[in-house]
Amino acid sequence: MRGWCCVALALVACKGHRDQPAPAPAPSPTPEPAPTPTVQPDFPEWTKSLELTRTVGVRLEPGDDGKRIGTIAVDTRVAWNRTQQAKGCDKPWVEIEPKGWVCGDYVKPSKQPPYGQEVPHLERGEIVPGTYGKVTAPGAVTYTLEKPAKKGKKPPKDAAEPKLVEDQPILGSLNVREWDEVTIGGKVYWKISQKDPEYVLKSTVSRHTPSPYGGTRLGDDVGWAVPIAYVWPRGGMVAAYTYAKPTGGAMRELNARTPVPVVETATDKPGGKIIAYRIGPDEWMQAADVHVFTPLPPPALLQPNERWIDVDLDAQILVAFEGETPVYSTLVSSGAKETPTETGLYRIWLKESEADMKGLNGEDPYSVATVPWTEFFSPEKGLALHTAYWHDQFGHQRSHGCVNLAPRDARWLYFWSDPQVPPGWTSSVGVVELPGSVVRIRSAADPSPEWKGYAKKVVEARQQNAPR
Repeated sequence: MRGWCCVALALVACKGHRDQPAPAPAPSPTPEPAPTPTVQPDFPEWTKSLELTRTVGVRLEPGDDGKRIGTIAVDTRVAWNRTQQAKGCDKPWVEIEPKGWVCGDYVKPSKQPPYGQEVPHLERGEIVPGTYGKVTAPGAVTYTLEKPAKKGKKPPKDAAEPKLVEDQPILGSLNVREWDEVTIGGKVYWKISQKDPEYVLKSTVSRHTPSPYGGTRLGDDVGWAVPIAYVWPRGGMVAAYTYAKPTGGAMRELNARTPVPVVETATDKPGGKIIAYRIGPDEWMQAADVHVFTPLPPPALLQPNERWIDVDLDAQILVAFEGETPVYSTLVSSGAKETPTETGLYRIWLKESEADMKGLNGEDPYSVATVPWTEFFSPEKGLALHTAYWHDQFGHQRSHGCVNLAPRDARWLYFWSDPQVPPGWTSSVGVVELPGSVVRIRSAADPSPEWKGYAKKVVEARQQNAPR
């Protein structure tokens, strides 16, 4: 992607006397053009990209006092535009594409073209970037490597083989990622930290099977719009019937969570209660067997075609929009009755490729490791849109307050929404100058929630810049 270049044009106003014309200037020889100043290249002529020598932060402006807008992983190769001296870096700061500045201390010229890998990286056929499980055995503990003997003490005879010793008891709910599997002393362990020597017995872990569920594209891809419905059979059944007319004539079965368009509604009387939805030519579904997303006007002050997300807590349905055009829809799991998701108009302020989450479920602590494709939208409450690799109950309220997504949906939204996450970036931050996408969390009890968090500052800035 190429960067934008802005050119400012200076307009010079000339004033003269109105009484008489100004005297004609005496002819003068055409001046010689000024020599173009010699600019030493910041990098060798053969430089095709700049390679990151370590994971570094990206700033909105040059200097370590500039707003942080993301993080780029080591070994990523980036295109660059210019350099500038600024505080916090021995070498000049480098403006990179598609956005931001990095300290020149941590880049080196490369003869290869720009390259970055999607983070987290998925192998072919994977829907999550690893193997996960939950520690379920009662009385389980974590283990760490035995510390080496102090000076003056003889090491044990079998010191050549590492030993694991008990570290901490596991309290509450612990979901872990397997970074490695090792056998020590005849027992098999999962290494559950990428950096630290922290382990659990494999026998204490129940392995998760991440959900293969995924939502549906809308708009030009399929010709569907909103309202949209999802099959949600009454009584917890796995399928529901469609009918040839609103009140009878069974036709076929549709599995739970199947998306269907809403073409027409039928009521029990004029202006009365909706009893059925038409989903195709002469095909209806009873209202009791579906969850329906009914659109409301978009939030004020959105830019044309700006990307934003609407979450209906009552229907447990999320729809992604570009302006007024719906482009994607899926079922979610928002907060349970004890820990409800707070309504509001938010903006995504931080995206992390993988995030650790901890909290309390009542009085019991919980910890969830390396949650992929996490998008925080409320720094005050710690609320986020994120993958839930530990369940497949999307459409049910069951989270601790966040909005749970199936892995396929979380990944799609992560790379679609703003702030954008270029290849090789491990995080991206929304700021007032480059804000993240709006996330509207609404319910029937609060259909028009108020602006919250830094989203309010974006509104204030846009109101100031709006034409009067």
